[in-house]
Amino acid sequence: MSGDERRRSPRYPVDIPARLSSGGEAFPAQIKDVCRDAVLLESHRVLALGATVSLAMELPGADRPLNVLGRVIRVIRGEGDAHRLAVLFADVNPAAATAIDFFLALQD
Repeated sequence: MSGDERRRSPRYPVDIPARLSSGGEAFPAQIKDVCRDAVLLESHRVLALGATVSLAMELPGADRPLNVLGRVIRVIRGEGDAHRLAVLFADVNPAAATAIDFFLALQD
């Protein structure tokens, strides 16, 4: 079974700035794709596989920034000093879940 077949929801390519926090440090990241339960981020900071993170993002159409907790489930080396981090959401409050669902519905 391929990775795409295992996904619970479709991914949508985006280019959205975000702020990632882990271990008391915060740094910028760029969301490269998003789905209902995860994002793929590009960052110039690498995090360990399994690291717990807090992600702040402003999805187009959302009335305020969203904050979700997650866990790094994949780390891919990018070009130069960039890394791509797949973050699986672990704790999404109902308001953030609704905003994510709304954003994804606009992508179809």
